[in-house]
Amino acid sequence: MATPAAYDGLISHAGSLSWIQSGEGPDQLVTWTTSNGARLAAPQGFELGNEIHAYGGGAVAASADGVWGVSSKDGRIYRLTSEKAEPLTGDTGDQLGDLVVRGETVFALREGTNGDQLVNVDTSTGHVRVLLKSSSFLSSPRPGPGYVAWLSWDADHMPWDSTQLWVARYDDRSGGSLGTPLLVAGRPSESVVEPQWGPDGNLYFMSDRTGWLNLYRWDGERTYPVAPMAADCAAAPWELGYRSYTLLENGQIAIRARRDLEDHLLLVDESGQSETFQLPYTAIKPYLCMIDNAVAMIAATPTTAPAIVLVERDGSYAVIAGQEPREDEVRQPERHSAAGIDFLLHPPIDAETTWRAPVIVRAHPGPTDEISLRRDPQLDFFTRHGFAVADVDYRGSTGHGRAFRRSLYGNWGSYDVEDCAAVAQHLITLGVTLAAEVFICGSSAGGYTALRAATTTGPFRAAAARSPIIDPKRWEASVPKFQRAHATALATGSAPVSSADIECPVLLVHGLHDPITSAQDTVALASDLKARGADHELLVLDTPSHTLAAPDLAARVLDAELRFFRRMLDQSESAKRT
Repeated sequence: MATPAAYDGLISHAGSLSWIQSGEGPDQLVTWTTSNGARLAAPQGFELGNEIHAYGGGAVAASADGVWGVSSKDGRIYRLTSEKAEPLTGDTGDQLGDLVVRGETVFALREGTNGDQLVNVDTSTGHVRVLLKSSSFLSSPRPGPGYVAWLSWDADHMPWDSTQLWVARYDDRSGGSLGTPLLVAGRPSESVVEPQWGPDGNLYFMSDRTGWLNLYRWDGERTYPVAPMAADCAAAPWELGYRSYTLLENGQIAIRARRDLEDHLLLVDESGQSETFQLPYTAIKPYLCMIDNAVAMIAATPTTAPAIVLVERDGSYAVIAGQEPREDEVRQPERHSAAGIDFLLHPPIDAETTWRAPVIVRAHPGPTDEISLRRDPQLDFFTRHGFAVADVDYRGSTGHGRAFRRSLYGNWGSYDVEDCAAVAQHLITLGVTLAAEVFICGSSAGGYTALRAATTTGPFRAAAARSPIIDPKRWEASVPKFQRAHATALATGSAPVSSADIECPVLLVHGLHDPITSAQDTVALASDLKARGADHELLVLDTPSHTLAAPDLAARVLDAELRFFRRMLDQSESAKRT
């Protein structure tokens, strides 16, 4: 099956949508209008993207004067058309991102060796003006009516743990300097994310002050809850530029809310009353925007990959890029809970109403990630080959409130392993699988979970780990500055993976030049296992990729995992016969 296109970074301006589209070739910038449909908005070969705060984001902005994008090759901002890319800023070696345009000015975040800066760039001259400096972290420069808003947080915190929202007066005609900053929201135990100025002149933002990431409004004096609910309405901001809500022209607000392992699109009126759109979409990326008073989003169903979708206020919708929702041979996953932990169980594709099959328990690569109820080609690969897959929202995942998200700090390699093991034991008890036919796999932080699970007695027959973290303390010392506080919180009390402790066969997969986790640690672990005579396999790929998601890499990894799991099943069958 051909790999479907992927969509990211959706933005809108004055009747047009723009997004980053990836597939078999390089990422492309696409712009869509009702009259012209989808067209390339940057020259072929222009490499769009950034690595600001390690994970990037906000690499594109649009206004009536054009489209601007950051080049991943030199980090400069360019004015883009389908024919040419004209540099707007000079080559300083710094990272730029979180772009937004107001009038003839591009506001951006700039990351340098000495910290973060909020800057703006004159689109006529390319002159860069520094508005604010910090030795720690800044994000979300958002110009409004006479003000600029932004977020800040200390180096020993992550933005989903403790952030502050500030505003300061700003008048471009007086030189563009900021006035005295005013703290709008944010305490040591509060995360504030995704500020936006509304058409009513109020400042909106998400906060988890109640334990849930909900939407609030600041009118210049006081802060009010907009739509209180026991649901997380924003994702952990690993990337810049997330928008989990969009403000419509008639005063209504569309919000992405996560409940029961599923994303819902809500419409909130001026009184705070909300209704849920009845849509087939169950996974929505945090890139909502408004076009002609409709909601544009990147969304997927359990049977279709993400698409660009327009949703009208009456609930009707149209797909403008990607697959239409449909029923096909992919079976709907089953929602389950074990020991208070939610998970999705994907049966084999040819399973009958009552079935039994080998099960792969997947630990997502978070830990602050969340499982997604959408079509997943890698998951399809295993269900087509007779396996069931259980996706686990273990403790630490986003979407279950602040306390759940922070519960893994100091307990990494313990709580997550317990949760995955509880899911495995639950499925064995249900009779959908046998004790000798349950495996665990994971990537990155999930790879650490899988390997720590391999050091415990049962219930896993074997473990497969992609790009795993082997030693949390060593990883903590090597991660980018942005991620260091998270690595420190996780690594506290977490043990390294030792070959002497591994009690079941393992498959280790790593990109040789991985910049996020150490391939050398993985190779060393395999060497120690070999010296012990322990059952293991090692696949090292000559790539800098951490995710190993490119089609050619993914195919090699999936084949290796399938062969490994089948070998385990064959060994179990042989043991039964003898």
